[in-house]
Amino acid sequence: MNSIYIKRVLSTSLFLTVIFLTSTARAQKYKSMSDTVRLNKEYGAISLEIAKLNTKLIEDQNKTADYHAKTSSSADDAIATAQVSKDQANVATNGNTTDTKKAVSDAKDADKKANNAKNAVSDEKNNNKKIGQLTAQIEQKQKLLRDLDSQRAAIMAGSVSANATLPDSTIKQ
Repeated sequence: MNSIYIKRVLSTSLFLTVIFLTSTARAQKYKSMSDTVRLNKEYGAISLEIAKLNTKLIEDQNKTADYHAKTSSSADDAIATAQVSKDQANVATNGNTTDTKKAVSDAKDADKKANNAKNAVSDEKNNNKKIGQLTAQIEQKQKLLRDLDSQRAAIMAGSVSANATLPDSTIKQ
């Protein structure tokens, strides 16, 4: 049973690989000199998208340093405030209501700062995730540009060979 399943999987994957490779060979979108205008237009649009993505990437990379500083300072503030709250709580144990109110207030401040530190860490992680997504999008767009470059080269190679035969056909005998 397992060998039959393995054979089916291998034959199916081989078949799909062959189809994929042959379809990509025929998938050239632009094939003639008349298509170069559309090719150039698409090339320009993709180049513009890459420039915009690079701008966003640089902005997010600059934010990373800010988030990192915010994370470390928020964590330090939370620790310091928690220590003050702990000290105030020790003073409040003698039964004085103003000390107790102060201890509760300090505890709330410590909690807010701890939440800010947690939010800063979350913001930093989200920013790093966004940077990864932008980098992947840029790589995808650059791959499209390389594909368009190869199509342009194929068109130019075809036009050079066609132009080389044209002068021979115009010779009068």
